[in-house]
Amino acid sequence: MEPMEGATTVERMLLDQAKRTRTPANGSIELLPLCNMNCDMCYVRLSREEMEKQGRLRTADEWLEIGRQMKDAGVLFLLLTGGEPFLFPDFTRLYLGLRKMGMILTINTNGTLIDEELAEFLGKHKPRRVNITLYGTNEETYRNLCHYPGGFEKTIRGIRLLREQGVDVKVGGSLAKANREDLDRLLDIGEELDIPVRVDTYMMPAVREREKPYNLQARLNPEDAAVARIHALKREMGPELFPQYVEQSVMRADHPEPAREEPGHMSCMAGQCSFTINWQGEMRPCVILSQPAVSVFEVGFEAAWKYMVEETDKILLNSKCSVCRLRHLCRTCAASALLETGSYEGVPDYMCRYAEESLRLLREEWEKIKHGQEV
Repeated sequence: MEPMEGATTVERMLLDQAKRTRTPANGSIELLPLCNMNCDMCYVRLSREEMEKQGRLRTADEWLEIGRQMKDAGVLFLLLTGGEPFLFPDFTRLYLGLRKMGMILTINTNGTLIDEELAEFLGKHKPRRVNITLYGTNEETYRNLCHYPGGFEKTIRGIRLLREQGVDVKVGGSLAKANREDLDRLLDIGEELDIPVRVDTYMMPAVREREKPYNLQARLNPEDAAVARIHALKREMGPELFPQYVEQSVMRADHPEPAREEPGHMSCMAGQCSFTINWQGEMRPCVILSQPAVSVFEVGFEAAWKYMVEETDKILLNSKCSVCRLRHLCRTCAASALLETGSYEGVPDYMCRYAEESLRLLREEWEKIKHGQEV
């Protein structure tokens, strides 16, 4: 789930201004790579043994010092993530310290570790939002996909506890082959709990699966991912907004804006007003990209941000992607291009197939709409 997904109009205005001035207004800290779950498609998690071979966890005091530097540089929105952030030692002290600095905090979590005490703490010191990923709709999925028996019940309990404390919660669903049949039930749960649900059907290729053909990967095949996404949008938008989305999407594909065939720069917030810092202290443009990277603990936040802006400007995307008429339906970015093809300038076959199938499905929906059929 994107850190600032669902941002208010005011928040978007602040971020747009920060992007124009290259002010680091929005960031995330990956506190640790450890997690109590071990999902098949995860690209972040390390075992404790794997982590210790790469380095040590930073302390709360070390992060608080970086927080003070971030505050001076203009950071306003900060996401705390992991791994599972509630496994971080002294999490509550770090959270309160950053909050006291004026940071508007969001938390990404799997929700399984939220008990009455933690929910009460967050209710008393409310974050901007808690994003909880729901990986399935039953214990079987949590056992097979996440290798964490009992995870479903614990996650639902965590959501309910937060809601009882008046904490803003948003659920993100990650769809893979193991839980593809759970899509409608995921959306039903959101309605039952009266919380927004955003189902992501595109998963970056997991490190251990990037050399495998699509049919042997844990994520959905590109065509299946497109089918699931259009279905989810239909449920999420409802009968009033979905037809508008269909019409606009088809019209944009049939009447694309003219563009010059030249490599495009990154158009997202990464490296322009947004950053991430991993558990070792390396600043990167976003959580997916491993380069460019620089240690905030070695050079300081301000110097790291300056380096990040300069290096991000050098990243160019393939000109074919920049001018593609399906760009608005495609999920291609610098990170996906790199992970799918091994190069920023690569054209991901997965995303081409995903976008083409999305347009085919939307054309079918558009024909139904034009003929007055129910969508």
